[in-house]
Amino acid sequence: MHVMDFGSKNRGYSRPWRLILWVCMPLLWAACNVNGPGPDLELFAYNASDGVRSLDPGKATDLESMWVVDQLYEGLLELDAQLDVQPALAEEWSVSEDGLTYAFRLRSGALFHNGAPVTASDVAASFERLLDPDEALPGRWVLQDLRPDGIQVLGEDSLLLLLSRPQPVFPGLLATPHASIVHLGGRAGDPDTEDMGSGPFVLKGWIPETAMVLHRNPKYWMRDTMGVPLPYLDGLRIEFNREPGAEFLGFRKGDYDFVSALDPEWIQALREEDGSWKPEWQGKFEVHQVPYLKTDYIGFLVDSSALQAGGFPALGADLRRAMSMALNREALVRELRADEAVPAQGFVPPGMPGFDHWQRTLSPDLSWRPDAADSILAAWGIGAEPPLRRLRAGTLGTKPGMADLAGVLQHIWAGHGIDVDIDIAPSAIDAERVARSQVPLFRKSWLADYPDAENFLGLFMPDRWSPNGPNYTHYANAEVTALLLRAATMIRGQERQALLRAAESKMLLDMPVIPLWHDQVVHLVSRQWEGWQVSPTNRLDLRRVRKTDAAQP
Repeated sequence: MHVMDFGSKNRGYSRPWRLILWVCMPLLWAACNVNGPGPDLELFAYNASDGVRSLDPGKATDLESMWVVDQLYEGLLELDAQLDVQPALAEEWSVSEDGLTYAFRLRSGALFHNGAPVTASDVAASFERLLDPDEALPGRWVLQDLRPDGIQVLGEDSLLLLLSRPQPVFPGLLATPHASIVHLGGRAGDPDTEDMGSGPFVLKGWIPETAMVLHRNPKYWMRDTMGVPLPYLDGLRIEFNREPGAEFLGFRKGDYDFVSALDPEWIQALREEDGSWKPEWQGKFEVHQVPYLKTDYIGFLVDSSALQAGGFPALGADLRRAMSMALNREALVRELRADEAVPAQGFVPPGMPGFDHWQRTLSPDLSWRPDAADSILAAWGIGAEPPLRRLRAGTLGTKPGMADLAGVLQHIWAGHGIDVDIDIAPSAIDAERVARSQVPLFRKSWLADYPDAENFLGLFMPDRWSPNGPNYTHYANAEVTALLLRAATMIRGQERQALLRAAESKMLLDMPVIPLWHDQVVHLVSRQWEGWQVSPTNRLDLRRVRKTDAAQP
């Protein structure tokens, strides 16, 4: 068994980073101490290795950005740890019998961080900006079912939202980070860099690519059951350390209070071969784990116009299905995810209502069938040996954190006569070029914003084509669209779930995406903290986290 070396190699990684922090943190603290406590401030610390590119809720498409948005902003509604919709900035809300009219009354006393009250006009301005096609915000899809005149302000604390069709998951959509309420709708400043929220924490300092500090919002409206104001924490310190191994080393040394998305190298350092925790770690952290409503996948650009414009080769459904059957997902999960995930059972993850393994039939194209893959390819004259010809399938775009996966896929497909180039780019550039249809193959993951299969299958609706939505493949199928539109008019239940399963099955016949695996949400949290909550959507709710009085080992 290989055990990670915590010696000179990792210290070599951390020295330049610590030097940067040594130089920059005094500047950051200078920014943070305005109207705030001194250096005895008790901060909860974690690392966001991919960094935070924007504070704009409408652009929060990656996990690190969503976590920051969750601290700075709130929406009308929110999801609790059980994925039930709860009131947030909207103290009361109701829906008409026909499902087309939603009425909201805002919470009295809710304030933005600049002291201004949260009003219905702020809600309207936030939603109008999110829907503005000139803004081209990735999150605009959550409001796509509003009528053109669907935002009606009735008073300072009340408004109506009018839908063009019934949408049973609309309350869940309003609980996504995209639907957060921004002061004056974000039109009076720069939402990319300015804190314009009303959430439990306030931005106090941010050095891009280095670190960010948030302080407790002393005017936050929420209290616990004993009437104590939330949040309990004084604040947060978020570092953007991209060095390999540095996050785990920081957790080991106590610099970080929690880590998520465990790397296989970490698992080997944490656990014995039988899966038990190594003695040096026992009692030092709490493990919080639930099934993750998330799917990692390889996407194909299938829009002929975009392919032609980019000079990319077109790969038909048969070839995409063969590339899927060539993958041994059990081996991928074992080697790349340290068995901390489950092989893909579809695009919708298990645990989503109506999509547990006993409720659907596994597509044979998601099983490892290398001989069947070779037969399909041979029918197209493609194979690894003459007289069959090799196929150049284009470039697979990915970010550095997924370079290992890209390399494994490249090797597997090469063994079947399919050659794929790999282009590794920083996370921000990788996300931008996928949204702009600048790569023909790409690695992506989708995590649930709300607990309904429509959240995943909606990625294949033609009205959500990127860059104005999350349909990065530009896939469109009339039958799939019809099934999803029909399901959208129905109340939740078995009949609706059956329609959604049928839509997934028909989509997988075309294979615009190759589902790889479904992760687990795994949080390791230092035992000095209590009140941690973990949900299947992996949102970060730190409002009830505080130092524990328990003795530390």
